[in-house]
Amino acid sequence: MANKKRTQRRARGTGQIIKPAGCKRYYLRLQKDGQQRNFPLLNPDGSPCTTREDAEKASKNQQKLLQADTLEETTRYLEEAKRLKRQSGLLLARAWEVYLKQPNRPDSGDSTLGKYESTFRAFLLWLSRNYPKKLLVADVDHDIAMEFMQAITQSGDSNATFNKYLQTMRLIFKHLMVPAVLDANPFEGIPKKPIAAVSRKEFTPEQVKAIFDGFDNGFFYETETEALSEGRKRRRVIKRIEYKPMFKDEMRVLLLLCCWTGCRGQDGCLMEWSNIDLERRLITYVPRKTAKKTGFRKVTLPMKAELYEALLDAAKWRTDNKAREDYILPKIADRYLRNPSGVQKDVMKIIHYATGEATTATKDPMMGQRKLAANVYSLHSFRHTFVSFCANAGVPLAVVAEIVGHGNPAMTEHYSHISTAAKQEAIKALPSLNALVPVDDVVIDEPLSIQRKTIAEALEKADSKVLDEVERLLKKRELMN
Repeated sequence: MANKKRTQRRARGTGQIIKPAGCKRYYLRLQKDGQQRNFPLLNPDGSPCTTREDAEKASKNQQKLLQADTLEETTRYLEEAKRLKRQSGLLLARAWEVYLKQPNRPDSGDSTLGKYESTFRAFLLWLSRNYPKKLLVADVDHDIAMEFMQAITQSGDSNATFNKYLQTMRLIFKHLMVPAVLDANPFEGIPKKPIAAVSRKEFTPEQVKAIFDGFDNGFFYETETEALSEGRKRRRVIKRIEYKPMFKDEMRVLLLLCCWTGCRGQDGCLMEWSNIDLERRLITYVPRKTAKKTGFRKVTLPMKAELYEALLDAAKWRTDNKAREDYILPKIADRYLRNPSGVQKDVMKIIHYATGEATTATKDPMMGQRKLAANVYSLHSFRHTFVSFCANAGVPLAVVAEIVGHGNPAMTEHYSHISTAAKQEAIKALPSLNALVPVDDVVIDEPLSIQRKTIAEALEKADSKVLDEVERLLKKRELMN
């Protein structure tokens, strides 16, 4: 009766301890694979259990072994199920569509998504040429991923491009692992390549003056050509040619925008009249590159005098805009939206012909060959120049970062207290185009110096009563002892 009670207290499905009639040892009876089977119960030393107490202890260990067997069977079943699911799983042709539907993927902008898709399409094209039978996402293993990245290297792309491809492919496959039932990301474990950073250079004051003088005097370069001499003999001659940039007047305003506000080229090309307050001489815009990171935080800054005059003149182009557009530079905006590299190339030619500087860096064979050399002078150089001018004028870093629209959210919060008055002082501190290259025998009068000169000349003719009043005011302001 006691044995029956003990048996009843055992958990369901854990079997029954029995001792057959005429047998001295105990067994564990349970159902396995649809049949009733008896398993001998053994002590730790391997001897058979001959007492109920030893049998109870041994049965617990036996249950663990049986559960382990069951778990192994379950694992094998799950692996087989995953294999079958992969075999009928996500097609590579639908992978990009599925990636876009993943709720946890990064909230990338249209431009970034376009680059991701272009990279993924390049991978699919390479895969179709080299492994035409690989049709599923699950068919892409680590060896294929490595081979694709090696192809990127062999194509002549730079190390920076290699790293961008690798980062993009890792990200896409990371978010395809669940829908494609992948065990691992095939692009994980592939190391990035070292990058020799090539920074955009800033211009010197002399170079800035030369660039803007070129819009008045022309951009000239010399080239060697063939000419026919007497007797129709060919000879080589040096010819001086003027380079005429497309939409020259709008291009000048674009460079003024970038140079005297520190905005990025994209923001300059697509600046709208809604960003301009001519009455208060303020520019307010949201930097496109960092818009999402900063919560579409606006940058507001005063206009430098040269820029203000240029914008007054630019108002005449407003009617050149298409319907529902109001760009400051309508022709450049239209070209930038269709062919941004075209605008960039024109700017680089302007820089080269005005300054004589090479706009691209020499390729570095030690850091991976590039299909194209890196740009050292470009439209972005005007942003660097703005920051450099401000720094040289003693403008606090916090003020400069606020003006150029810093992309780091933590830094943006740190700079949020900066006032328009502080920014106004920063703009005033920038050098004038006419004063960028000082000449010893030439004096450039700024408005304040002209006012002082006028007052000084008037005081020379003033009577004692006027002089007494001026003296009183100066002492009141503690400007005179």
